Amino acid sequence: MPVIQWSVEEDVALCESWVVAVTNHEDKSLFWDRVYHEFCIHGGEAIRTVHALCSRFQIIHMDSARFEAIVNNVNNDDGELNEGNIIQVACVEYHTRYSSDFKHVT
Repeated sequence: MPVIQWSVEEDVALCESWVVAVTNHEDKSLFWDRVYHEFCIHGGEAIRTVHALCSRFQIIHMDSARFEAIVNNVNNDDGELNEGNIIQVACVEYHTRYSSDFKHVT
């Protein structure tokens, strides 16, 4: 079966769905089922499985943690940068370190 790439819209739907599930404080065993349900409501592709959502979220979470660390470094290194410049410098640094772009910021 071919791998279907995740779209930006699906990533957004997944993150929004995760937030809804977290704020509902449901039974932990049902957490990813709730995320899946919300994902379908938010416009995510129904072809995705609960396992696929969990795996994709782990990637987004790891990427975001790496990016956050870089942003904090850049922000601490140069108090003269504004928010837009910090993000731009952090994106360049992320690409340098990980040989890929940080895809979760516009």
